Amino acid sequence: MDKKLVAFDMDGTLNRIELFIIPTFREVMRKFAGRESDDDLVMSLMGCVEQEIYQSVLPDYPLERMEEFFKMVYEAEFRYIDQYHGSFDGVPEMLKKLHGEGYVLAVCSNGAPEYVEYITRALDIQQYFTYLKGSENNVGKAQNLAAVLEDLKPSAAVMVGDRSHDMEAARENGIPFIGCRYGFLPEEVNGADICVETGGEIYDAVKKLIG
Repeated sequence: MDKKLVAFDMDGTLNRIELFIIPTFREVMRKFAGRESDDDLVMSLMGCVEQEIYQSVLPDYPLERMEEFFKMVYEAEFRYIDQYHGSFDGVPEMLKKLHGEGYVLAVCSNGAPEYVEYITRALDIQQYFTYLKGSENNVGKAQNLAAVLEDLKPSAAVMVGDRSHDMEAARENGIPFIGCRYGFLPEEVNGADICVETGGEIYDAVKKLIG
């Protein structure tokens, strides 16, 4: 029996991360470093691994304090997720439709595993996913996607995301890529096999690419 996999990035693809990440970083940067957060920089770093985020927002701080920093980030983030969260228009309906037709759905994110689980539950979409893959030890998207493919061994697969590293991960693993142009940096996915302007369009793109 065919097992067709759709692997989704989380932030900027399914999840409207700006609703809670901006207030999170504003609070943590004031408490941790006594400085204001750069909202545009923070948004541009979403989807990156923790070390890259830390060194970009606090380039003058030692790596030894990164764990302390992210402990504060996740405490604040989970608190703000409870208040402010939402998926992009058409996403829940699209996931339900793909799941109902027998596609295997996975999340492949550079976020920490506990974050991926938390936001999936907050968005009330956890029931559609067979597999949730977050990043540990600053492992990048391509390696995480390779692990998903190895564990699930699908007959066909497609990656869906909104950033260049999502597209690079798909290319490195030899699968097609659907680029979500409703994310924060739409120009990054212009080389996708198919670009979509809304979450609802992902369904038709999946059908075209893997049947």
